Amino acid sequence: MLKRMSQVVLSVALLAGYVSVAQAEMSREDFAIKVRKSGFTMLTWYMGPMGRMLKGDMPFDKAQFQRNAETLAFLSKLPKDAFIPGSDKGETKAKPDVWSKADKFKEANDAMESETAKLAELSKGGNLDALNEQFGKVRKTCKACHEEFKTKSD
Repeated sequence: MLKRMSQVVLSVALLAGYVSVAQAEMSREDFAIKVRKSGFTMLTWYMGPMGRMLKGDMPFDKAQFQRNAETLAFLSKLPKDAFIPGSDKGETKAKPDVWSKADKFKEANDAMESETAKLAELSKGGNLDALNEQFGKVRKTCKACHEEFKTKSD
């Protein structure tokens, strides 16, 4: 676990360096959009293998599943910080409701954080039925937020 946390800290440090360079080249609002898009991309990256394992599309690897679940729980806390005032303009798929219904948006984020934390905890046991059920709950939180707060892709 200490090794994993060291990797996360190193990743954050590298991101901080990238942040310094990128911020010098774009507005704070545009950078916020970039940060949250990156955060959501990372969430997808770690969810993918877990879903494939649970579907049987790839062998179940308890250690990898647990690592991904713990990383997902950590990452789930990050994108919401980048929904800053003024970042509703530009290359974003965030609906205006993110800001006009801020309390509801916060509840949706809190639900995702809670469900990913539960998944991380369950991953320590490796019970596939329990993991599959909880993974479904995580996906539902993602879908609910997308339906209410994200514009559809073309």
